[in-house]
Amino acid sequence: MKNIRIEKVGDINCTYPYLEIFQEGESSPFLEISVIDSKELNFTLWPVLTEVKLTLDQYEKILTTAKEFMPEVIKDEEDFQKTFPI
Repeated sequence: MKNIRIEKVGDINCTYPYLEIFQEGESSPFLEISVIDSKELNFTLWPVLTEVKLTLDQYEKILTTAKEFMPEVIKDEEDFQKTFPI
């Protein structure tokens, strides 16, 4: 079973940073987790060449990380908007 790697990505074109989930040894993510403007989690599955298999522990780690990630990035963005209002 391959390990997974979770990377936080900041993109100037997105309101919030997002997470990319990779299988060990792969350079393309199989999953992107983002916070959409309605402040909800959005999961995008990407087509990859290798089959993706997750253990329950890996799946729970991804879900827990996403649930912890969402309020953090929302707060960061709200604090930024208070400091630098447009």
